[in-house]
Amino acid sequence: MKQQDFWTWADKEAEKSATSRGGGRLFLSELPTDLGLSLPEIQKLHEALQERLGNVDLVLTDNRRRMVSAKHRRKRFRLRVHHMFVGCSDAVVDALANLASGKNQEDDGSRQRLKDYIANHRDSISYDVDPEKLEAQGEHHDLQAMLDKWRAEMKLEVLQDVVITWGRYGKGSRTIRFGSYDFDRKLIRMHPALDQSWVPDFFVEFIVYHELLHALFPPKKKSSRRIVHPPEFREMEEMFPRYEEAMIWERRNLSRFLES
Repeated sequence: MKQQDFWTWADKEAEKSATSRGGGRLFLSELPTDLGLSLPEIQKLHEALQERLGNVDLVLTDNRRRMVSAKHRRKRFRLRVHHMFVGCSDAVVDALANLASGKNQEDDGSRQRLKDYIANHRDSISYDVDPEKLEAQGEHHDLQAMLDKWRAEMKLEVLQDVVITWGRYGKGSRTIRFGSYDFDRKLIRMHPALDQSWVPDFFVEFIVYHELLHALFPPKKKSSRRIVHPPEFREMEEMFPRYEEAMIWERRNLSRFLES
């Protein structure tokens, strides 16, 4: 069964159970294939929004420009929400509900919370890869050399099409994600904060290695849980030659990234 067919089926099943789940409907047919999303997690987000707002028609999207939009007509809300919000925290669900209900989001920090969340999950936004726009050579670190090194070491066909680039700075984020792997585009994106003279090569190389492992070990589903780092992933991660040193360096320097 194709993924798109699955989402179409899920739409129909969600519509059948609309009354028991609060009256709102769930629309998934706009989602692309191979996202690795968990249907129970999607339903959990829908139910959480309905607990806060009442009847909610939730449309999950892969929109590249607008991550969240909401309309309120009579006693029904219609939210169009990017799939990056699947699995978000209760605080972020509260912020989505506040946006939909029109509450003063500046006073309670909801607007900033959503901005921070989107900035920290911008890797979920789908774009086609243009090789000419990839920037692997940084001011202090050469990502392409690191990627080439580990592809040569592993000698696995699945890694040969992986590409790498420096990402962009997000605004207002209180957390940092050093790297990410996009399965659809086979793209590793590295946080530009790593391209500084005080960040050692071995640590940047470890992050490249970590993200490359995602190409080898895609997320697994166990019941309703999505396991991003399965045991075999962790086992191979610890085989990085300077693994312990990288872990210690990260613990000692994480606050420095967050303060900059």
